[in-house]
Amino acid sequence: MGSCNQCGACCRVLMLEQSPQEIQAMAVLTRTIGIPSDYTFVAEHWYPITRAEAMRRNPFYTSRLSAAAHLYGCDQLGTDGRCQAYETRPFVCRGYPWYDQPPRPMPLPDPDCGYKEDLA
Repeated sequence: MGSCNQCGACCRVLMLEQSPQEIQAMAVLTRTIGIPSDYTFVAEHWYPITRAEAMRRNPFYTSRLSAAAHLYGCDQLGTDGRCQAYETRPFVCRGYPWYDQPPRPMPLPDPDCGYKEDLA
């Protein structure tokens, strides 16, 4: 199943289906009703980036994403490419890339990603 080689490529450009406004709204809702949620971490630490900025950060990955994708950066990514909030990172980060599911074809962030699988 592969394992992380700690290259940091998956953290340079983050993609979610939700817009920044949807993330903020979900963070407020989950905080208000007291449900633990990744939205709180994401709302506090992720910020929208342009496609041009995403291409600068990781062209291999960004070029494989939908033009409609919501792209983000994270203020917890250190200059060394490592997570500064590793112990408290949200499930969207902890579970990457398979999220307890079998390996499947998907756009990995780097051609040398440690999770690269021969899925043929």
